[in-house]
Amino acid sequence: MKEYDLLIIGGGPGGYVAAIKGAQLGLSVGLVERDKVGGACLHRGCIPTKALIQSTHLYELCKRSKEYGIVTEGVSADFSEFHKRKRTIVTRLFGGIKHLLKKNKVDMLNGTGQVVSPDKVLIKEGDRIKEEVSAKNIIVATGSSPMVFDGLPYDKKNVLTSDDILELEEIPSSLLIIGGGAIGVEFAYIYNALGSKVTVIEMMDEILPTNDKDVGSALRESLSKKGVNFLTETNLNLIEIKENSAETTVKRNDGNSDGNTEILQSEKVLLALGRKPETKDSGLEELNLEFNGRFINVDENMQTSQSGIYAIGDVNGPPLLAHLASAQGLLVAHNIAGRDFPPINNNTIPGVTYTNPQVASVGMSQEAAELEGYDIKIGRFPFMANSKTHIMGEGEEGFIKVITDASSGEILGVHLIGHEVGELIGGMSLAMNLEATNLEVSANVFPHPTLSEVFAEAFHAIEGKAIHI
Repeated sequence: MKEYDLLIIGGGPGGYVAAIKGAQLGLSVGLVERDKVGGACLHRGCIPTKALIQSTHLYELCKRSKEYGIVTEGVSADFSEFHKRKRTIVTRLFGGIKHLLKKNKVDMLNGTGQVVSPDKVLIKEGDRIKEEVSAKNIIVATGSSPMVFDGLPYDKKNVLTSDDILELEEIPSSLLIIGGGAIGVEFAYIYNALGSKVTVIEMMDEILPTNDKDVGSALRESLSKKGVNFLTETNLNLIEIKENSAETTVKRNDGNSDGNTEILQSEKVLLALGRKPETKDSGLEELNLEFNGRFINVDENMQTSQSGIYAIGDVNGPPLLAHLASAQGLLVAHNIAGRDFPPINNNTIPGVTYTNPQVASVGMSQEAAELEGYDIKIGRFPFMANSKTHIMGEGEEGFIKVITDASSGEILGVHLIGHEVGELIGGMSLAMNLEATNLEVSANVFPHPTLSEVFAEAFHAIEGKAIHI
C-alpha cells in the first residue's frame, strides 16, 4: 500500500497548487484526479470563458477601429475560430500543469478518491477498486458543478448550463439567461456582442447581487445600452422545451407588473443558477463530517471536524473562486509541513466579473458596511477624468468607489467598473492586507498615465479634494 504525508482528492486550482507546494516543502504527495488536472476552472470555467471574452472584445474593437485611425473592412466573427483559440489555450495550460506536477514529483493517481477512514482512501474506476492508499493528511478539493434545480427540463441542447454553452459552436438567434450573477452576465456580454438577442432574468432587485449595488446598477445600464434586456425582481416559473427552442414562463415582482406572469420565447436557455459542491462518491458522508447545508464545515485552517482531513475550494462554501481555492491549498500545505503562513483574510479576497466593462471588487459593499454599523466615508472618481481611459478609448462610463471607516481611515471596500479593472483590484487587496489607510493610498505615487491613478484620486475624494474633478 502506498503511503503519503499528504493525499489530495481533486486536481483543480486548489488541489494541484496544494500538491505542488506540499512537494516543494518536502512532503510525499499523492494527487487523485478522475478527469483532467486543472479542474473546472481550466477546462469548463474561468479559462475557456475568458478566452471567448477576449476574442469577443477584440471583435468589438475591430468594429470601432476607425476611431483609432485604423481602417478595416468586412469585419466579422468566426465563432469556430473563437473555440479553436480557446482549446489551444486550455491545452497549453493543461500541459503546463502536468509538467509542473511531474517536475515536483507529485504522484498522480487516476480515478475517483473515496475516503474510507481518516487515513485510508480507495482509488476507484467506476465500481472497481484500483488500489488503496494511506495518508497522514487528506485534502478534499473536489470542486463544484453547475446547479440544475429539480423539476427543470435540462436537455443540453435547448436548455444549457455553463458547461454546455462553452461547447456551443453556433451563435443562437436568441438566448435567455436565468441568473444575473457573474456567470450569467459574462455570457450575456459574449452573445449580445456576437448578435444574439439576449435577455437576463434575476430574482433580486439588481444584477451581481453580491456586489455593491452601485456597480451592479452601472453594469446593467452599460450592457442595456449595448442591447441586453434585463428583467430584475423576476422569478422563473417553468421552462417548456419545444423542437428547436424553449418557452419560459416568468413572474415579475418589480412593483410595476402586479406579479403577472410572462412567457419568453428563445432559441436557447442558459441556467446560470450558481454551482453546487461535488462530493458524490467521496465517502465523506460516512465520516460524520459537519456540513453547512451542502458545504463542508471547516475551521480557519481549512480542517474539517475530522482531524487530519481538510476541505479547500468550492466544497467548503462561498465565495466559489479559483484563486481562493489556491490560497487555501497553500495555507494547508504550509500548515501540514509545519511552516508559517499568513491566515486568509476573508475581507480581502478580490472578485472580478469579466464583461466589458469589467467589474472588480474587494471587501465590503456600502450596504454591508452600513449593516455592520460602521460610520463610513465614501470616495468616488470617474474614469472619464482619467487620461489613460481616453487613450484606450474604453471604460469612460466607469468609476471607482472606495469605502472607509470615518474615524480610522481603514479601507473597508473598493469597487470598480471600467476597462480591465480586474488587473487593478489585486493592488487594493494587498493594501488592505497590509492595513493601509486612505491617507497612505492617496499619498502613494502612481505612474502617469495609467488607470491606477484612480486609486489616489478616489481616496482624495473621500475628503472632497480629488485633483481632477
